[in-house]
Amino acid sequence: MSHLHAIKKSSAPFIKPKPVKKVFIAGVGAVGCTLIQQLENHPSLNVLGYCNSRHVQWLDGEKVHYQHKDLQKAPAKNWDEIIKKLTTYKRGSVIFVDATGSPEVSTLYPSLFEHGIHIVTPSKLANTQSQETFDKLHRIALENEAEFYFETNVGAGLPVISTVKNLIASGDEILEISGVVSGTMTYLFSELEKGASFSETVNKARTLGYAEPDPRDDLSGEDVVRKFLILARVCGIKIERDEVAVDSLIPEHLQNVEPGQFLEGLKDSDKDWEKRIAEESQKGKVLRYTGKLTGRKISVGIEAVPKLSALGSLTGTTNLITLRTKRYNDQPLTIQGPGAGKEVTAAGVLADLLKI
Repeated sequence: MSHLHAIKKSSAPFIKPKPVKKVFIAGVGAVGCTLIQQLENHPSLNVLGYCNSRHVQWLDGEKVHYQHKDLQKAPAKNWDEIIKKLTTYKRGSVIFVDATGSPEVSTLYPSLFEHGIHIVTPSKLANTQSQETFDKLHRIALENEAEFYFETNVGAGLPVISTVKNLIASGDEILEISGVVSGTMTYLFSELEKGASFSETVNKARTLGYAEPDPRDDLSGEDVVRKFLILARVCGIKIERDEVAVDSLIPEHLQNVEPGQFLEGLKDSDKDWEKRIAEESQKGKVLRYTGKLTGRKISVGIEAVPKLSALGSLTGTTNLITLRTKRYNDQPLTIQGPGAGKEVTAAGVLADLLKI
């Protein structure tokens, strides 16, 4: 008994204490707030402060917490002053989290990298500009020994980008990446199969927080295009947005109307979708919104798949990404799980922080 006890005791891993990193969080919406809660129990990550679009709150050594009323009384946000304060800390010790989805914030990345500040972000904006901008951004990070992690750009908390990077780093070759990378679209089509109308499902997805406030951001397919653009670039493929073929779900006459008018106008499409779903069901098929990267070609759009297939059985906000490589050719590698939600996205951001 004592011998067994000794083995158990000696097999406990020795965990080397990690140096404390300082974290600044831009954006305290659903993901930012959830991340702050998750950071409460991580002594190796010290939150310096956070901001929204108007105010900045510095914690000055206080325990991490977030109170909306405190932030509303805090000083006005000024990016020059925020960056200046972050650069007063030891080079390489600060991590900037961009949880905003703001184009303005994504333009700050080069300056942050030049000061040796690491960046973690769920925002896809910086990585989906021109190929030249992408290359320049990653080069600046490398030259300044600044880490840039964006795992949550694809699949929320699922390990998609890190898996692709690890396969390539180990000498494998990516032949094809395919599947469903939009939790919003999975939800939409699985609800249509249950008999819900297209217009009411889009409205419900918006209410539940699965879709953007203006659902055209999802229905246009742009969200899926951006994710596959990032996957292609991570694979080392040089590609621009205008090279990607995309199948939009937005009726042409509703492309440029006001959001309220758009949601009302969607009712005109209900019968068409009902008919399309019924036709595929008779063939034993369902519709899924998929993407595929083969070689240097990306295609994004609606695909009819067998009801009993892996893609056909997806429900809720599930993502399913298949990686076919030289090593994983006969039996491709599949990553599946929730592709939307503030908890899993914030957890993915936290995992990236802990890597640094």
